[in-house]
Parts: sequence; structure tokens; C-alpha cells
Amino acid sequence: MISIPQFPIIKPKGFMNALNKAVIDGIPKHADSRRFPNVIGTLEWQRYWEDEIYKIINGIEIKGIWIPGRFYYYMNYKQMSTIKGVVTPDMIDLHLELAYYIEHCKANGRNLICAKGRRKGISEAASTMIIDYGWRFTEGYKAGVAAGNKTYVDDFLAKWRFADSRLPPEFSTKKLTDNDNEIIAGYTIRNDYGDFEDKGTFNTIYARTMHINPNMFKGLYLNDVIAEEIGEFEKFLEFYSATKDCLMSGNKQVGTMTAFGTGGNVNKGSKDFQKVWHSADSLGFEKFLIPATRMFYFGGARENERKLPLDTELYKKYKPYELIGVEDRVAAENWILERRKKFLESGNQKAYNEDLQNNPLNEEEIFRKTIVNNFNTNILNKQMHEINILVHPKWTKYKLEWVIDEKTKVAKIPYEVKCVLLKPHENQDECVWIIDGELPSKAFVNKYCSGIDSYDINESKESKSLGAMLVLDRVTKMPVAAIRCRPQRREVFYELCIKLSVLYKLIGNVLIDIANGVILTHFENAGLRHYLADRPRKFESEKSEQSHEKGVRLTGFSKPRMVSLMETHIEDYGHLIWFPALISELGNYDEVEIGSDNDLADAYGIALMQDISCEIRPKNMEENVVKNRFELTQFEDDGKGGLRRKGGGGTLKDIQEDSDLMWDMFGPPQ
Repeated sequence: MISIPQFPIIKPKGFMNALNKAVIDGIPKHADSRRFPNVIGTLEWQRYWEDEIYKIINGIEIKGIWIPGRFYYYMNYKQMSTIKGVVTPDMIDLHLELAYYIEHCKANGRNLICAKGRRKGISEAASTMIIDYGWRFTEGYKAGVAAGNKTYVDDFLAKWRFADSRLPPEFSTKKLTDNDNEIIAGYTIRNDYGDFEDKGTFNTIYARTMHINPNMFKGLYLNDVIAEEIGEFEKFLEFYSATKDCLMSGNKQVGTMTAFGTGGNVNKGSKDFQKVWHSADSLGFEKFLIPATRMFYFGGARENERKLPLDTELYKKYKPYELIGVEDRVAAENWILERRKKFLESGNQKAYNEDLQNNPLNEEEIFRKTIVNNFNTNILNKQMHEINILVHPKWTKYKLEWVIDEKTKVAKIPYEVKCVLLKPHENQDECVWIIDGELPSKAFVNKYCSGIDSYDINESKESKSLGAMLVLDRVTKMPVAAIRCRPQRREVFYELCIKLSVLYKLIGNVLIDIANGVILTHFENAGLRHYLADRPRKFESEKSEQSHEKGVRLTGFSKPRMVSLMETHIEDYGHLIWFPALISELGNYDEVEIGSDNDLADAYGIALMQDISCEIRPKNMEENVVKNRFELTQFEDDGKGGLRRKGGGGTLKDIQEDSDLMWDMFGPPQ
């Protein structure tokens, strides 16, 4: 059982000489066939390379520290093209730790997912320690490299090809095929019959872009799969489901999937990245968090190039050679926080958020939004993190069913609705989400309102728009129930909305965007027109020519005012939003995912419009009954058949002038 040691690793004296001998001392003359071809076949040449291959296959122990063979190979034989020229890797604890993670996953039939900051050298290290190492030293090896964007696949192969071209002749491998889709190890000879025949290991690297079809490895047997930049891999979950069988031998996992990703904007591909990260164990992944403090700066060869002080206790306790490759994470974090402070002081919120994304100190920062829109991104990111760390969601999925009259065997009139827990085998989309403990309160009247963003066409190839409904508690201001789906038949969505309206007794409080207004007719045909909210005139310009009675039209005048309500609600009550889909859509609102509607966010905004428009306030029917209608007001009987203010003074005119108070208490006059 291979375990991952505690980092940082304090290095013994002579560590680098033993680890990086081929780089520090160079390949000796008696084994260097590139400069001295005549050494090929000599005993010294053979012994040297047999010893190197043994270390590469089995690893090397340096004074009690075991170094995986793949890391030994990487440190001694990897060459990279950089702006400073061709270089070999520096000794960095991060990449050694990555090697341990790889060995651990392979020994235990697990996959590896890395959430990281930018520029950590992971692609370079992985291309050598996983793909190149397996392809060159494992017979019958097959590997796949995948990404949602072809650029990442091409970049991976370009790095691999450059390193391949710089290897000693002893590690060079001929290729039968070498193109952008496949690299196959082997060679062609003429056999005894004069025919050309392919020979060699036939080890293969498959390179695929999975943006359109995430099933392109399906049916293959693979020792390794690398998924590059899964933060931009829109169909990563679908890709994982289609590919995991490629790693199996019977019921045992023998191959390994390794997925790397920078959080990026948490939309599209990053949504799947985030889901896999938070469900890693159940999906067979080990998590390796690589924050900005890793490989930020470190001891060793480049220490003198770093201008920041290395003044933590770590550097006071050990000698320089003991800290080769050790990253000073404390000093790095202090410097990052100081830089962020300067962004905030300058008022550059966008740069601050992008710094958090590109240089995350923890997983919350990796998966945060950097979009700058009308809403408080920090509140949304914080609330999404609170949602993600929940052991169980704060909401439950229900089916809604009509209560049946036992005599007639049809729905009872007036309508009643019951909630039934959704079972795992049932459609997980065509349902209602209800916050636990927030089923409708019977004590209140007029407590809830809702917004609906509907659709009229059953199927649309041009739009990804869903149907959405959100119910808002007007007392607590918490979104308590939601629908977000697009069944094949629009009537299924309409029926869900009607049932949710009946469940929460939304009489006069169902406000619908009439841009897709067929659903209004469905309410009317069900005899529930009285559930529909009147046109909210507060959101119309003085020159408005709108004449419809029910629903709202989002116009250039009304929508900015709706967005303003949303902005205020997020500031004041964002901590009460527990639906992750709503948080995600608010982060993307109007600026991300062009061509895809943020339907639940619109439904949320429409519900807020209705909350403001409804002048009858919620009333708790369980409060003590007031015998005198004016007992709770500031008025009393004046003894002359009229009214006066309590404490003296005032007339009935005062009551009329204070009609807003009366309306709040008892509703408007009929």
C-alpha cells in the first residue's frame, strides 16, 4: 500500500546529487552514445543504462526517502522549452507530491483530480510522469489525452514531442504513427518473405477533443487517461461516465484517470469540475488541492532569483540544503494577501476577484465567480461555498399530486395538493425543490408570492431555455420552492406550476412573464384565473401602452428595475438562497452563456416584483383576535361618535390621511 508522505520533506545532505545525477554530473563518456557512438555495446555502457532503467522502474531510496521512478525519470531526462531557453525541471516538492499521488492512485485503483492555481507546471510534469513514462516503459500501454478545447490537446502533444526529441538515444522510440490523433510506438521491417511487417510494442497515445462527443474513448482499454483543463470541459461528467469502463478489468479498476483544472469561471465546464470535486470519493477520485502558495517561490536553485524575504520559522530552523524544493507557503500567502489588499484599496474589484481565481488560497476561491455584473459576486460566491460544504442539501425534491375525492375518484374541488418524495428511479428534473421545513404555513394568509418564466414551444433547437418558477416567502424573504425544467410536453411544466401555486395558496400572487404567456391560458382553463397576479403598474413608464390584465412584460423600462430589486435582495438576503442553480444563474446573469437563458434568476426577479406590487401584507391568522378594529391603531373613540388619536387630538380625517396604515392592517377597501 503506497501512502503519501507528509510535506514539506526535509532533504538529507547529498540528496540532489543522488536524485539528479544525470543532470548535475551529466551522462558519463562511457555511456553517452550521442557524443560517443562507439560506446554502444560496451559493458560499461550496458551497465549504466540497466542501472538507470532499474531506478526508473523501481524508484530510488535516498537516505530513507523513497523517490518514485517516474519522478526520477522526470528530474533527469525531462527537458522543456521556455523563454529562458531549454531547461530541466527544478526540484519542487509540489511535483514530487504529485508523483506520490499518482503512485497511490495506481496502487489503490483510484483516480486523481487536481484543483489548482495557474502556472504550477502540472501539465509538463504530468505529460512526463504519466503519459510518457507509461508509453515508454510499459509494454502494451494505451493512454488517452482529452480536453474540451483542442488548444489544450495540441499544447499537451507539443510539450510531449519536444521532450521526446531531447531524450538520449537509449530511450528513443520509433513511431509507426505520429499525428494529432494518435501516436503509436513501433517500426517496420522486411520479413523473410520480403513483405513489410510492423513490429514493436504498439504502445499508443490517443488524443481527442471531447467538446462535441464525450464518448470518443468508449470501447477502448486504457492504462491512463488525462483530462486537461476540466474547468473548460463542458461535458466532463458525461465524458467520465463514458470513459470509466475503459479503465476496468472485470470489476477491478486497473487504469487511472487524472483530471487537472483551474477553477475558472464556474459555468459550463466548471460546473462539472465542481460537481466531481465535491463528490470525489463516491466517484473514485482522490483530491489534490494545489493553491497559489505551492510553487510560488521556494528554496533551491532559484532561491536567489526571488526578491521576497524568506523569513518564516521554517527557514530559521533548517539549513539551506535541507530546504531544497521546499515551498515557503507562509511567506507566499502573506505576499498574495498584501497584493489583494492593494487591489481593494484601489477599488479594482474585478482585478481582486480575478486574483482570487488565478491565485486561490483554498477551494472556495478556486470555484468562485469573477463575472462583474449588477450583483454582489462575493456574497454569491460565499453562499455557493456554504451550499457546497453541506453534507445534505437544504432542500428536497418532491412530486406534487392532486388530492383525490374518494367518491368521485377525481381531484377534489376546491383543489388540494400533496407532496410525495421523489424516488431515485424517477425523473429527477420534472419535480419541485422545496426547502426543508418551508412547506406552506397554514397560519398565514398572503405569505407567499411567485414568479414564472415559462416557454411556449415544446422543443427548440435554437434555445436552451428552461421553464422556471420560484416561490418567495414574503415574511422571511427566503426563496422556499422552485421548479426548473423543460419537459418534452410544455403542459407537464404548466401543471407543475399550477400544483405548486395551489400548494402555497398563491391566490392573486402568481406573476408570469407574458413573453411566453401560453401558461396563462392553462391557469384559466383550470379555473384558477384568480391565482394570476395583476399587471404590476409600478414597473411601467408613464407612457406605457400596455393593456393586458394579468402578468408582466419585461421591457427596457421594467427589467432594469427588476434587476435593481434582485441586487438589493442579494445584498440583504443572499445568505437565505439555498438553491445552487439560482446562485449559479445570478452569477452568470446577462453576461455569461450567451444564447442560454437564466430562467430561474428571471423567475426570482419576477417574484420580487410581485412582492413589491402586492399591497396586502401577510397576516398571521393565529395571532390574538382583535375585537375592536382600532385596538391596534393609534386611534380611539372620541365619545362623540367619532375618532381621535390616542392621547388626545385628531379627527376622522386623520384616519383617511393615514390610509396606508389601515391598508397594512386590514387590506384595501373593496
